[in-house]
Amino acid sequence: MHPVAHALTTPDKPAYIMAATGETVTYRDLDARANQGAHLLRSLGLKRGDGIAVLMDNSPRYLEVMWAAERTGVYCTCLSSKLTAAEAAYIIRDGDCRVLIASKGCAGVSAGLVSLLPDVRRYMVDGAIDGYEAYEAARDAMPATPIADPSPGGILLYSSGTTGKPKG
Repeated sequence: MHPVAHALTTPDKPAYIMAATGETVTYRDLDARANQGAHLLRSLGLKRGDGIAVLMDNSPRYLEVMWAAERTGVYCTCLSSKLTAAEAAYIIRDGDCRVLIASKGCAGVSAGLVSLLPDVRRYMVDGAIDGYEAYEAARDAMPATPIADPSPGGILLYSSGTTGKPKG
């Protein structure tokens, strides 16, 4: 069953529980946050076929960012938290990602991306560092209603690059 169906039929049921912290997010809350994230992506001018990059450790925001991207028709390129800034920058540029959403747990690599990706809009979940806007503050300024033009998105995965540069 698609998560939207759960949000409609069992909105108060937990969508996920973070084992480390006990944070519980219901399907209603996940749906609302994903809608807000979708509005944020639209407000940045992203449309069907555009790309974003996600560089996160195990964060409760990961699923809502992915779901927001899926609703807007954009491709989401998931980056390994083990990459160097140069490796991540290569994938972000190669994937034509216009937005990067990172978690504070990846702040070391994220800080190195500021100078490497001056034309990419950067957001950070769970706080912000220099060169990044706070994702939650930007998301929370958006409506929790569905966007007017939902479109299925996708995931763009890159190879490990064992015989050269990673390929997506």
